[in-house]
Amino acid sequence: MTSNDWIVYMVFVVGFALTPGPNMMLYLTHTFEYGRKAGWATVAGISSAFLFHITATVLGLSALLLSVPEALQILRYIGVAYLLFLAWKNLKTVKWNTAQEEKESLSYWQFYWKGLLGNLLNPGTVLLYFSLIPQFLHPDQQHIIKQNLALCGMQVLGSTVTNTTIVFVAGFAADALMMNGKYQRNIRIAMSLLIVVFALKMLFWR
Repeated sequence: MTSNDWIVYMVFVVGFALTPGPNMMLYLTHTFEYGRKAGWATVAGISSAFLFHITATVLGLSALLLSVPEALQILRYIGVAYLLFLAWKNLKTVKWNTAQEEKESLSYWQFYWKGLLGNLLNPGTVLLYFSLIPQFLHPDQQHIIKQNLALCGMQVLGSTVTNTTIVFVAGFAADALMMNGKYQRNIRIAMSLLIVVFALKMLFWR
């Protein structure tokens, strides 16, 4: 790939990361509720799931999922159910400023696993790899697997840097909202509604 190809590719990668979706809703919810470290732990789980999708892409699993509609449907329904569960739980949780003991008892591994599971059950990630990456492959230049790994690796790096930066910025809002019960409630409702919207989008996606 030429330098121009890499620039265009990374613009797409960062653009996808900046586009609100299930992953963003998940790590922003945790950031607003539990702070930056919880958000970053969630991002770490999301990035780890990207590694699974990379392996699936290289081995051809993504192509299999897209060629067998039933498999992708099952993955979609599980993902929708998980998102709706997160939206319900977000509304059900007690106020942030009255849940200090609960916060201290939570392990960052829990946020990591939530991020990992959420991204594994996101069929949009499968489509991202399957539709975007092949556009930048050049079979006549070098081994196709090496190109695939390089492109996937840069996608993980670009998405992780973008997501961690968003968490850092969102952390300032989280600090300001921690002691304001009204804003806490409004943020919870807004985040849950957004999660439901993306769940419905995932449900009716074709």
